[in-house]
Amino acid sequence: MLISADGHSIHHVLIKPQSDPKATIFVFHGSGSKISNWTSLLAPLLDDGYQVFLMEYRGFGISEGEASHENVAADAHSAFQHLVRRDDVKDRPLLVLGQSYGAQLAISIAANHTEEVAALITEGAFTSFRDIAVHSSPWIAKPFTWAFFVNPYSSTELIKQASMPKLIIHSQDDEIVPFYMGEELFEKASGQKEFWMIHGQHADALVDYPAETVFRINRIAGLAPD
Repeated sequence: MLISADGHSIHHVLIKPQSDPKATIFVFHGSGSKISNWTSLLAPLLDDGYQVFLMEYRGFGISEGEASHENVAADAHSAFQHLVRRDDVKDRPLLVLGQSYGAQLAISIAANHTEEVAALITEGAFTSFRDIAVHSSPWIAKPFTWAFFVNPYSSTELIKQASMPKLIIHSQDDEIVPFYMGEELFEKASGQKEFWMIHGQHADALVDYPAETVFRINRIAGLAPD
């Protein structure tokens, strides 16, 4: 357990591969469930030799506290600082991967910890909390949502600061986060970057394309076999 800045217990887990880990991936999953619902999806990463770190968001599973964008982001930064100090993480590449809502957290971590993050991977990411709120609102309410929604942080701004190599994945068929948001994030990103357009449901690359997803992660992180 990690203890948050406001005194809540935040559940986390580090899942080891069968072999000696070649690298660590901090995975930020989508919103709305506990981490046990996501661990089975990570088998392709574990099979390839990655160890995977997951944080359970406030209000889900056994993590305490009330979730808000600001609180969860603060927990994510605390968890990252804990992770980089671990003896079994030091001296190995550390990647950050975010899916859907988790991509906002991953981008925030990457932008604020550029020296420690070897690569950033996002899938089904939206450009900002306000943008996705407006997109999800009925058309009559969109102007009001835009005017009154308080945006805690913007991924399109933060990704400019993330100097490490970046892989941005987005499904052209995504019905939850529109495809153009992935394109916009890629356009705003600086430095070495790759955009991978896929097909299928929202944030399902590890399910639909496990081998190619791992291949592309290895390539962007400089971990592909010779």
